[in-house]
Amino acid sequence: MILIIAHHHDAEAQWLCQILKEDYDMPVYLLMPEALGVDYSISLQLQNNGLHHATIFFNEPQLRLECNEVWYAINRLSYINPIVWQHANADEKAYATNEINSFFPAFIHSLKCPVSNKIYHGALYGDSSFAAQWAAHLYQHGLSVNPLATERTGKQFEKLNAIPVEQTWRFIYANNEIILPLIQDPIKNYAGLRESILSKGGDEMLEFIFLKGEDNRPELLQVSKTPSLSYYGKTFAEALLQQLKQINHDYTNGHTQRNTLTLAC
Repeated sequence: MILIIAHHHDAEAQWLCQILKEDYDMPVYLLMPEALGVDYSISLQLQNNGLHHATIFFNEPQLRLECNEVWYAINRLSYINPIVWQHANADEKAYATNEINSFFPAFIHSLKCPVSNKIYHGALYGDSSFAAQWAAHLYQHGLSVNPLATERTGKQFEKLNAIPVEQTWRFIYANNEIILPLIQDPIKNYAGLRESILSKGGDEMLEFIFLKGEDNRPELLQVSKTPSLSYYGKTFAEALLQQLKQINHDYTNGHTQRNTLTLAC
């Protein structure tokens, strides 16, 4: 069972769920926090040793899913569309900031499988420095980095929306492999760029987006943990399924990072 955890406005998550079901006949379910209590409910048992257990009850179709039945989980809850956020009311913002951010890290931690976009420091948005770390790494390897690559005010989102796709390059890094879109101009100095990405590595699923800069050289604009999956079409879906065959299931508790108790004095 593949579990995709995403917000209701995440069209990419809905696309992946649909294509895995219809084209590959994969058992996959989409959990949206906004539908909790309507389309499904979750029973979460917490233990003081961190060995949590969760049971999901789907209403339509009626199904009971235990956390240890999930093979792989794709967590996209850190993706919040800036436009949707801008138009959310105070109650909706409070729900996303408080209830979702307190409940779902514990739920994801209960999963006994690999998780893309893991939980860091006990929060959905705990790994806030990952983009800056990647930008510094690529800069050290001689790559140009756009000033917007590390900003968090929404200007990066506006820039991406305003730039024609033809003026960018992109690819997904997952499981120490690079997944390229089906249709895209060759990336200048791709071999060197690929080597620098793989040299840092990591077990997250990331999308890198580059501007075609001066002399047609790639300039890093964005590193994201919530890739634009449909842009890669079946190339991504097939790469994901291939990786699932190679997954070592000797994972416990969502392979997530929990906060440790620190002394007050």
